[in-house]
Amino acid sequence: MYGVKRLKWLAVLPAVFGLLVITSCGGGNGSSNTPASKVQHRSLISNTFSGNLQVVDIQNDTTQYTPSTTTSTGQVVPGVPVTVPAGTSVTFEAVSSDMSKTLVYDQSDNALIFITNSTEALLATVVLAAPAQMALFSPDGNTAYAPVRNVSITGQRAGGVQVVNVTSTIITATYPVPSATYIALSPSGRYLLVFADNSDSVFLIDLQATTVAAVEIPGFARPVNAFFSSDSNTAYVLNCGWECGSTTTAASVAQLDIPSQTITANVVVGGASVGLLKGTNLYVAGTSQTAGPVFDIVNVANMTRTTANSIAITDGLHTTMGLTTNNKLYIGAITCSNQTAGCLSVVDLTNNTADPPLPPRGVVTGMLAIPNRDVIYVIQGGYLQIYDTDTDTIQKTQIIFQGALYGVVQVDPE
Repeated sequence: MYGVKRLKWLAVLPAVFGLLVITSCGGGNGSSNTPASKVQHRSLISNTFSGNLQVVDIQNDTTQYTPSTTTSTGQVVPGVPVTVPAGTSVTFEAVSSDMSKTLVYDQSDNALIFITNSTEALLATVVLAAPAQMALFSPDGNTAYAPVRNVSITGQRAGGVQVVNVTSTIITATYPVPSATYIALSPSGRYLLVFADNSDSVFLIDLQATTVAAVEIPGFARPVNAFFSSDSNTAYVLNCGWECGSTTTAASVAQLDIPSQTITANVVVGGASVGLLKGTNLYVAGTSQTAGPVFDIVNVANMTRTTANSIAITDGLHTTMGLTTNNKLYIGAITCSNQTAGCLSVVDLTNNTADPPLPPRGVVTGMLAIPNRDVIYVIQGGYLQIYDTDTDTIQKTQIIFQGALYGVVQVDPE
């Protein structure tokens, strides 16, 4: 959610990860109500190299394997992890709110691939007009929205949000927004906020309007994401500021009143390239021009910053957050120096202090805090790293998949 810089890094990540692997894993899909993997408490992990989704039981850190075989000479050939076949080079994922469907993006042909989670079977594939950085489901899971920065628009600059009907598997509309790159959707499913590269505006789309079209709202500073109130009438917008190219305005959290299309409050923070809303606390991280990589907390109930001083974290373009059961906030970056410290930072929210820097293990592209356990899954350097969040160390039990892993999502309720 971070403009041109992230676009460049996503382009090179598959090449970097490709150096890590030699072979990929096979598998099959299912047609009954029992998942082909027979794994419970599942996460699906996208494998850029194989194009499949790896399946993991997140409550006991295991995966299902195919049966071993024996050759004519008596050599035992071990089984391989059962996978969900998806595409060719899959990256980011999203899950519908009822956890019935997963979408995964295939960067080889700019396609959104939809999976039925109950059977782990392919539901549909829809090819977008150009590359996308993300996509979201509507609340009912029947529609997907994908911002496509370079989709051609007749008589206008390229860029827009493509609307996919998941049931009919067609693109039903493209809402023009020049250089559209990121989106946020209100809980009601009515309001879609669009964020464009190198723009200081937010584009509001009322999906229930008689004529659906984007309305430009100026006054921001390189906005990249937003979080909504439960009634969908207020959005808390992350202004990335200097880190994303603003030359005059610091990073901040802006309160946007949706009905009046008015900014009603603004709270300056150190950096704001990524955020996570929990209750009334909005956790934000990014890089300040003066203070470097930092973390802050904003209370959105009264729009005040509760961190008197920004908390220093490790460097990089921060893109991912995960909040664990023991009140640790893990923050991942897709770029960092990766020398003495890595791309993963940890803030202990019980005392608002950063834990000691973690070792360099590569870029972070995916993260999933595990419910009911002091454990977090981190996709780091193309591998799954399972962390004990009490100690911030990699736990003894690990799962090694051949390939280049990218994203991780939970598809079963706990």
